[in-house]
Amino acid sequence: MTKFMDGLYKYFTWIVLALSMLAYFAYQILEFQGSIEKTLLDWRTWLHVAFIIYLNVTVVSGAFDSGTYTGIGSQEFNLADQLNNKIITSVNNEMGDFRNYVKRLNHHELQNLRDDYLFKVGDKEVKDLTKKELKQYNNLKPIRHDIYGFNLPLYYEISKNGQVKYQASIKKNEGKKFKQLSKIVTGILFAGMTVNVAFSVDNVGNAFVSLLIISVGLLLTYLLTFFPQVFKFKNDLPKKVILKKTLYDSYVNYKNGTHTLKELKEVEEPIKQPKLTQEEAKEAIKEYEH
Repeated sequence: MTKFMDGLYKYFTWIVLALSMLAYFAYQILEFQGSIEKTLLDWRTWLHVAFIIYLNVTVVSGAFDSGTYTGIGSQEFNLADQLNNKIITSVNNEMGDFRNYVKRLNHHELQNLRDDYLFKVGDKEVKDLTKKELKQYNNLKPIRHDIYGFNLPLYYEISKNGQVKYQASIKKNEGKKFKQLSKIVTGILFAGMTVNVAFSVDNVGNAFVSLLIISVGLLLTYLLTFFPQVFKFKNDLPKKVILKKTLYDSYVNYKNGTHTLKELKEVEEPIKQPKLTQEEAKEAIKEYEH
């Protein structure tokens, strides 16, 4: 990504805020003319709304795809992708052992948290905990390592039935008919906006103001779609790959014997004494007195 784009993202929040305030300023100085009832019944109102929706959908689609391709082309993503592929190649050869390690690691995290809690309340043993402390001890929530999708590539296509697609070919005219059908909607919109239309100089000013407001809205839509998508590939995914490498490295150390894990200790539940009924209590007292 260029330095300009990095700088733009640095001030992204302020740019969005400035454009939003500009749109609000335009809203404040504009005055609605006519009645709401007539406006709602006018077919041109709904044609206008449909056109604005079409513009926003088009911008979101373009910004999303552009953000994806920009993010995939970044140096950060390419380095992360190379590292991720190396991890996948290694872990696929020993996935069973790796899963067992992660299971033991989760037990280690729980036992470690329990030990820390016992030290916090006075370096006690479990049997010495109060009823309240024992309840907190049993409800401790440790860090859990979830390796679902650990051996998947960073960017892939998946079908509706959950299959990863590896097809690397395109059929001639593939998707052409769908594009043609989708353009029918565009054709209807533009046809409805241009039928029986006459040019009027008096409408230029109002049209320009409307165009300015719509442009600001579309620009906001583009920025709020493009940048999050770019930095999903540029920042978020590389960070997750670093976490994957850290976890896999800890597995390698454990396998080599340089890393140990705590065994999870079973918590002994206190023995509950059965409650005596009134009659049983009276009998016990009588026996004690005799």
